[in-house]
Amino acid sequence: MHPLAIDETSSAIEVDPRNLYHPSNIEITPEARYRFAASGKWKDSWITCGPEGWWGWLLQKRNRLPGQRVFLLCGVVGKEEKRAFPIGSACEWSAPPEVAAWSDRQLYFFANDWPGKYGNNHPLGPEKDGPLRVVVTRLS
Repeated sequence: MHPLAIDETSSAIEVDPRNLYHPSNIEITPEARYRFAASGKWKDSWITCGPEGWWGWLLQKRNRLPGQRVFLLCGVVGKEEKRAFPIGSACEWSAPPEVAAWSDRQLYFFANDWPGKYGNNHPLGPEKDGPLRVVVTRLS
């Protein structure tokens, strides 16, 4: 695990939607700003979608990030749900200063799903426009 230098971009990370916490091997730096860019597809049971997830307003209340789309690509620092944030296909995010005090500063990714429903999630191969990949760039 290593922190990104300013203007450094990670290699593409293939995110497995079956993982509650998919490791990135990136250590988040307190107060740094990051850009995320994701592409590809993954599958929630029988629904194929990209990093923006799919709309299911009745289902969204029970997602790990409530109110956000089902299967939206999300990030979290450490394995603490309260630190989770939405990513989708692209976003910029600033790490809070409190990161300095956290023992686990690794960035993890996950598909925004119900906590007990990860068993029906599937990565997709290139023949089905998968897998879902994300790159991370440190901006400051």
